[in-house]
Amino acid sequence: MSVSSAIDFKHLDKYVMGDDDLRDEVLEIFIDQLHLQLRNLDPSKDDISWKHTAHTLKGAARGVGAWDVGDLCQEAELLVGDINNKQKAREALLAALRDKAESAEHAARNITGVSA
Repeated sequence: MSVSSAIDFKHLDKYVMGDDDLRDEVLEIFIDQLHLQLRNLDPSKDDISWKHTAHTLKGAARGVGAWDVGDLCQEAELLVGDINNKQKAREALLAALRDKAESAEHAARNITGVSA
């Protein structure tokens, strides 16, 4: 997925009804959530904390149309319970999630004009 398609801006536009200021505010909140939730998504945390954090980020991502981020968060939610190599699976998923999150953040910053 290219940076320009890391966020589905047509999806987001439906919810902000063409209001660019509202779109930018929503995207700034999304960027804040990306940073906060990725810091909290620690592969060594207990299942409840891991799943809750992944779920929270999934909602934020899907709300703005960052589908790849949302899909990876959905996969993360499943990495609970008695799973072989759970820590390694979580670490690998988190690496992929960070990559997609970076693309989504870049797309959001490009449209809002807000620098890092």
